[in-house]
Amino acid sequence: MKVFALALTPMALLVCVAAFAAPGDNMLTDPGFEKGPWGQSSGWHGEHTVVTEPVLQGAKAGKLATGPEGEATIYSGYFPATVGLDYRGTIHARGTGTLSLRSIQLRNHPDDKYIIERPENHIELTDEWQEVAIEIPVRDPLVTRIAFVVQLDGAGAEAILDGAMLTPVGLPGGKLTVTPSYVMVRPGDSVELEIAASSDAGAITDGGLAIAIAAGEEQTREEVAIAGETTSWTLNVPAVCTPGEMTVSVINSQAGAAANAWIDVVDPATYAEFEALAQAAEIETPAHLLFFGDSLSDQRRNHNYTDMIGFWLNKVHDDVTYRNAGVGGDYITRVWQRMQGQGAHRQEMYDGVFEPTPTHVFVWLGHNDSKLKPKPEYKTPDDYPFDPVVPLDTFEETFVTVIEHIRQQAPEAEFTVVSASSSVHEITRETVVKRIASAGNGGSYFGKPDVLEAFNERMQAVAATTGAEYVDVYEPTGTHPDKPSLFTADGVHMSHAGNHLVAKVLLGALGE
Repeated sequence: MKVFALALTPMALLVCVAAFAAPGDNMLTDPGFEKGPWGQSSGWHGEHTVVTEPVLQGAKAGKLATGPEGEATIYSGYFPATVGLDYRGTIHARGTGTLSLRSIQLRNHPDDKYIIERPENHIELTDEWQEVAIEIPVRDPLVTRIAFVVQLDGAGAEAILDGAMLTPVGLPGGKLTVTPSYVMVRPGDSVELEIAASSDAGAITDGGLAIAIAAGEEQTREEVAIAGETTSWTLNVPAVCTPGEMTVSVINSQAGAAANAWIDVVDPATYAEFEALAQAAEIETPAHLLFFGDSLSDQRRNHNYTDMIGFWLNKVHDDVTYRNAGVGGDYITRVWQRMQGQGAHRQEMYDGVFEPTPTHVFVWLGHNDSKLKPKPEYKTPDDYPFDPVVPLDTFEETFVTVIEHIRQQAPEAEFTVVSASSSVHEITRETVVKRIASAGNGGSYFGKPDVLEAFNERMQAVAATTGAEYVDVYEPTGTHPDKPSLFTADGVHMSHAGNHLVAKVLLGALGE
């Protein structure tokens, strides 16, 4: 077992904590130009359009034509990258002229932002499709995002482009897991993590792991040898440190994979409060908790309120599992579409959602349902009438239908309907004002108190109709003495402190 006593040093690297792509996963959002042309910098030349033939796959392809300068350039857009991994960018091309790729690595440095690699390979295009590729090894500790550039050279040259790809390089099926992914601790505590790397061929039992620890602006990095199918690694949290989140990012270049664990360092009083709430929770084990929600459940995934609840219930009661099925942007009608398999946005989030059968189901919605719809003629927030995205009657009726459907899948489960949280209305209102001033249209109006309250009344009615418990998070988030600290800059989504509060309220409800 490797024991690592954390010695925080000045910032030496940035740790990417975005969702990690696995080998074979295409990171590009429009690899086939189905959504339109790729981007061009203002100083680049050539014309980029979309054509319907010839195509390699899908219904469209990109067309790049050189201008009077005899060159044309486009780029893929920037995508999050993990230091220590290798990436490969490819694109298929046919036509005339000479095609080449170059890579750009974006650094978090105000005076030295870019690493640009220009390989020597240039492909002479023909009428046959050819694959053009570039390798992008990310080693500089300040790199956060990568892109690749497509350049066409030749007077009057034209290239048809399709089937682009940007993916980490690694063994097929490369995967890395870190368990547990969330832990709440006090200063001076130790955390033992179990790390396993694998591929389609089985466990990776030799080689190394790069472990990067980020605590605010303090960063450090450690190289660890893999010790069999599972490697144990211990983090000793300093006895004197400021409460906050620490991120442990583990990278295995062999698998081409990375994974995070979040260490939530809290003061002893907060730790004791969570522990007491978990001990008071009336829960029979084995238990499986299932959470449905919108972006307030989807954001900060793996270290939000669902993870805090799951961590504490399992720590105190043992044999407690949970699943976060929250989907950003959701409202009750979309939840119902997805439950019926109608191909709603991110349909895959509900794949096998009732396996294992949940013993407790929490539904936290209303934030998107209640947003007021915009019209071009609205010139101030006061012009918005009560015109929510989901009408109140539809909201209530569909909510009841959803709970009845879930109950058919889990007839013994305990149901909890969670009210919409409050918002920082001064911020959400001002957002509309600024949008009207800059764009002439204020967009959706989130978090208007009287509208949220109307939706919460309907959720109380839903709970009464279905025999579910109703838990109010609107009042505690609205009357908190430091309310802005509970929310992110948009005044709607929960901050780390906000997730703490919601987790405590829901844990408390399990003990009542």
